[in-house]
Amino acid sequence: MSGRRRVKFLTPEEGRKLLDRQARHYLSMSGEEFSRKWNKREFKDPDRPEIMQVAFLIPFGDRLQSEVP
Repeated sequence: MSGRRRVKFLTPEEGRKLLDRQARHYLSMSGEEFSRKWNKREFKDPDRPEIMQVAFLIPFGDRLQSEVP
């Protein structure tokens, strides 16, 4: 490869798993629990780097929710 980076598109399932994996890694909670707490503004310090690291992934998990019948 000549210094170029490739973009990997995720399926909704892969996006959900990514959110879940990172929430468990950084915050010891599931992606679903993280999304719920984030949407209800339950984090006392939402600007902490580990919270923001996971928050950026919420659209991947939310996208899956909107596609489930």
